[in-house]
Amino acid sequence: MSQAVLNPDAIDFARQLLARARRENLKPPPNMGLVEWADTYRYLSAESSSEPGKWKTGNVEVCRGPMEAYCDPAVKVVTVMCCTQLMKTELINNIVGYHIDLDPAPMIVMQPNEKLGEAWSKDRFSTMLRDSPTLKGRIRGDKILHKTFAGGHVSIIGSNAPGDLSMRPVRVVLCDEVDKYPASAGDEGDPISLIAERQAVFWNAKRVHVCSPTIEGKSRIAREYKLSDRRVFEVPCPSCGHREEMVWANVVIPKDDNGKKLPEQSHYRCPHCETAWTEPQRQQAITQGSWRATRPFTGHAGFNVSKLASPWESIPQLAEKWINAQGNTQLLKTFINTQLAQTWKQKGDAPEWKRLYDRRDDYLIGRVPEGGLFLTGAADIQKNRIEIEIVSWGRGKRSWSVDYIVIEGGIETQEVQDQLSRLINGTWKHANGVEMSLLRFAIDTGYNAQVVYNWVRKHPGLVMAIKGMPPGPYPILCRPSYVDLNFEGQHVQKGVQLWGIGTDAAKTELYSWLQLDFTKDNDSSSQPPAGYCRFPQYNEDYFKMLTAEHLVEKQTKRGMQYGWEKFRERNEALDCRVYNRAAAAAVGIDRFEEEHWRELEQALGQPSTSSSATSSPAAEQQRTRKGRWIKR
Repeated sequence: MSQAVLNPDAIDFARQLLARARRENLKPPPNMGLVEWADTYRYLSAESSSEPGKWKTGNVEVCRGPMEAYCDPAVKVVTVMCCTQLMKTELINNIVGYHIDLDPAPMIVMQPNEKLGEAWSKDRFSTMLRDSPTLKGRIRGDKILHKTFAGGHVSIIGSNAPGDLSMRPVRVVLCDEVDKYPASAGDEGDPISLIAERQAVFWNAKRVHVCSPTIEGKSRIAREYKLSDRRVFEVPCPSCGHREEMVWANVVIPKDDNGKKLPEQSHYRCPHCETAWTEPQRQQAITQGSWRATRPFTGHAGFNVSKLASPWESIPQLAEKWINAQGNTQLLKTFINTQLAQTWKQKGDAPEWKRLYDRRDDYLIGRVPEGGLFLTGAADIQKNRIEIEIVSWGRGKRSWSVDYIVIEGGIETQEVQDQLSRLINGTWKHANGVEMSLLRFAIDTGYNAQVVYNWVRKHPGLVMAIKGMPPGPYPILCRPSYVDLNFEGQHVQKGVQLWGIGTDAAKTELYSWLQLDFTKDNDSSSQPPAGYCRFPQYNEDYFKMLTAEHLVEKQTKRGMQYGWEKFRERNEALDCRVYNRAAAAAVGIDRFEEEHWRELEQALGQPSTSSSATSSPAAEQQRTRKGRWIKR
């Protein structure tokens, strides 16, 4: 058999193909870190960036630290707790692109839910692939939530899908917006812990968490940051060179001669040499910033930075946001979380009883202090006693506890009922000598309700029967329902009504008031903040009862929700204050306008805040104690 003769040119061509294949496919990848790769190959898309084009780490210097930490073999976990619109999403994008190009690996990008995952895939990931030449053509399987490439894949999942979290082993886990994750993925537990279990087989596994913080004690990103080495971004002062983390306390917002704030003149001031920085100086300082760890390193690198280190937002712009947020709890919370990258201290958390005890006032128990303009009372019924608080209310919903009384014995006994009747029909002397009567008295019907209803019927117009509503978005005072029916099952006109109380709303408001601060050494003309609560020389037990509950996260049929929970056995003082707040709402305090406050001041013989104030029949009733100032 004759042998085939190979063409020398074909042999030479085949050798060239093999040589090129070796050069292109067998050579090791370039020895580049994430920063160098991004500066060389990454391009920003017009759809997601105000400055599209080639990525430059120097333009967002705060991102250098997390990117370098990610490529550090000693770092297993990276946590970035930072403000919005600075680096969080682009950090994730850079990491994904780096692995597709240089270090193929199975990856998961976890968003709060699948819908947000789809949005990231379409709006961020796909545009990055399109506009970064080195990534073009790398993706083979191109589904919206699952991308494959040579040597790896990117799965995009929602944190609320337990099946997706335990589906396959993965080396790189990138967790975005972690404070929006549910407390549990179905019934299987914390989503981050579940996904971390999928990394156990990889010696070089990496996990990244990014988010702005939310509520103190409940923020997932803040919890992760506390477990890290807690790095802060420090910049040098243009004047003295002192390096320090930029904090909001060093922002100066000038005022004009009339006390009006001037945000456009706001600036940052060095706490070391007190030099005021110009905006260009702040921008220059940011480019020279560096990260410093404040805790020992244990494999977890953490980064926290605010908008003060942002090259895209000026100090005057931030000052304008800060001024607009004053007086609005939700806006202020958003500013603290998203601009300053700090947790918000939930005002619903119980204040420390000792702080309230130490700031007691010197007015006499049983006496209505100056500023108190009308009285309410409330009773919490126990099996063997009734606990009652009398509260005086003034402008701005400021309040003074006037008296706290305990009547021993059960409500079913005539003697106890008589004592309670005498109490609510009594008077309390105002600091100016006027005798004041109650405008509304709220009584709890949670125990021995029928007996309470019978007693309430004896005091029409003054006493209101109340019942706490179940957890939910109820207002402090809800629409009443009729209790009394005739033999035909119809409501009895002017019969007993049962008022619902939104206890969650009332407690949240009260605890926000109890957190307020006021220095009594201020100028005598200054007023404490609206809602400020004052107390006479009560004993420690009262304040422990007043702060006996805190706001906790609970698992309900509707998912995780916040609810109030006792951590001390007794909470009667808290209940009485909540019921008093409902009584004040029934009087109309939430709808009071200037004319109503003037009438109350005139009825007590106090100077009016307006020279045009005139008396009214309602005010006359309050002055002579022949009636009650109630708008029905």
